Amino acid sequence: MGNAQPAAFAPCEAIFKAVRQRKKKETGEHHAIAGKKPAATRRAAVLIPTHLEQLDDELAATLLHNATQLKGHALEVVLPETCSPSWYEAFFQQHGIDGTVRLVQASYFGSPAAVNRMGTDPAFYRMYSEFDYILICHLDAWVYRDRLSYWMDQGYDFIGAPLFLPEDDKVHFLRRMAPFGSNGGLSLRRVSSCIRVLETFEPGRSPWRLAQAIWFLARNRRWGFITILFRLLRELSCDWHGTCQKYNIYEDVFFTIIAPLCGNRIAVPSSRTAMKFACEVNYPLFQKEILDLEPPLGIHGYDKYVDGDYLNYARGFFERKQIYYDVETPTALPLVSVIMIVKNLVTSGRMETFHQSLMSVVSQTYRPVEIVLVDGGSSDGTFETLQESYGHLSAIAFHRKTDRSVWEGMSNGIDFAKGSLIAFMNSDDYFCTSEAIALMVRRALATKADMVYGHTLLLTDQGPTPFPTHLPGVLNCFGLVHQATLIKKSVIRTIDPFTSNHVTAENYLFVAILVGGFAIAEVPDTIVHYRTGGLSSTLYSGSNFDATVTDYILYMKKLTTAGRYLSDDEIRLLYGFKGMSEIGAIRFVRLILKIRDRRLRNLLLRGTWEKVRQSGLRQRLKEKLLR
Repeated sequence: MGNAQPAAFAPCEAIFKAVRQRKKKETGEHHAIAGKKPAATRRAAVLIPTHLEQLDDELAATLLHNATQLKGHALEVVLPETCSPSWYEAFFQQHGIDGTVRLVQASYFGSPAAVNRMGTDPAFYRMYSEFDYILICHLDAWVYRDRLSYWMDQGYDFIGAPLFLPEDDKVHFLRRMAPFGSNGGLSLRRVSSCIRVLETFEPGRSPWRLAQAIWFLARNRRWGFITILFRLLRELSCDWHGTCQKYNIYEDVFFTIIAPLCGNRIAVPSSRTAMKFACEVNYPLFQKEILDLEPPLGIHGYDKYVDGDYLNYARGFFERKQIYYDVETPTALPLVSVIMIVKNLVTSGRMETFHQSLMSVVSQTYRPVEIVLVDGGSSDGTFETLQESYGHLSAIAFHRKTDRSVWEGMSNGIDFAKGSLIAFMNSDDYFCTSEAIALMVRRALATKADMVYGHTLLLTDQGPTPFPTHLPGVLNCFGLVHQATLIKKSVIRTIDPFTSNHVTAENYLFVAILVGGFAIAEVPDTIVHYRTGGLSSTLYSGSNFDATVTDYILYMKKLTTAGRYLSDDEIRLLYGFKGMSEIGAIRFVRLILKIRDRRLRNLLLRGTWEKVRQSGLRQRLKEKLLR
């Protein structure tokens, strides 16, 4: 799937193997193309080189996905002439894919040197001279979306995933990213430029590129590599072709590092630009720290460089985002769906509090509003009682669907909801002002926010007290009450929190919104009264506490880069600000400072400062009352 490492040590290998942590390029790559594409557009051809005559289920699924994403371009599987194209032809026909198979000389396959020979043979590129560009797409690449037209318009001659020096936990990953140079496993190449560089290569010097390379190696304290670099350039100046063969320099290194260093005219992007085209090593860090809601065109080496759980999450997230969030069109007066999940209110003695909750929604001044009332399978006549008592209210849509948890009930409510904006209201909480929804909608429209949140007053046995609302606190499973939020349905669909099996699903939703880059706005008013002692007090505490914290650790590692910098025990200390009491405020802050993700670190520091400030105010108030 990638290029195989050469057996012997070489100066070139010492630099460029380190620069990118290349994975072996097995002779058998996966993927096929054959034949010639009919005339439609000749701007780009997608090539899938492979020596495999047929694919297993996983690789076939990858091929189908990528072919579907890139269906607007000519698609070819490139096979050695010793292979039969029949499996791919049947596959294309079965799935309605307009793809072909091209049989090429077998000497292009069989060893790393052979694969590199294909990538550096002008005759190979001349086969595609009718195209402006070719996209090399190995079967260990996953394409998120088709943005080839955009990248072709940028005018680069070769672009692929950035390359890196080897792992070093003491150095931020971006510092180890080479200033230029691209991986070839998922790469866009201008056909005419590749032919020109291969036929007219001159082993000179580019002072600018050389300075970039030296500064990069010096900044990372790789002094020995600087010596190797000059030795390599000296050998290239004597016999560039022989040197490339001697050290088995991969074709992507040749085009994006050797050619620019030697002063040849080839347009390659900076790595800061290339990472938006494709990623390979460190992809999860790129996505969480930098890319946010915009994935690259694709990732290469997903089976080696991306944890399976995160890969499945990212695939699902961006597939749903394309379906729901990306296509949403705003309206001047959006329909708000207030979802109310109920079960066995009669036997639990909550009919009275439910009435207060429901009337607080009915009395809202904002229109249009629908109340999505979902009974989760009551066995005490709750659903019939509610229909009899409130059936005359046209704003209520009654639904009955058995659920196994409150989160499944909320998921059912999302399915039933017709509105583009979603609010949740529990049966023992209520809006404390008839303007609550109007305030949130106005704020959402004015700021184009994906989520709006307001403030909450807690109703406790000791009397009412303000809930310490603070957005960064969600990173500590704190900070927001979900009844005081208004969220786009498309956002909830994209994140899909209520079918995720996470214990604190609503906080999982908030963390995903906060760190994912969605737009958030605050309404600085108290809009909800929240009765303590309800479901959350038993769901998250007592015998369920340890499971809740373990679950928190899982989704913090999935949604943020915390797991890159902190151990599980250290992440555990973030939950509910436990570390402030267990290890002290100073050590707790030092713990947060270990995180090199600047945005995540700053959010956690803001949440910690707010917690300290609120605790201090409460303590001073308590002392004043005692005096």
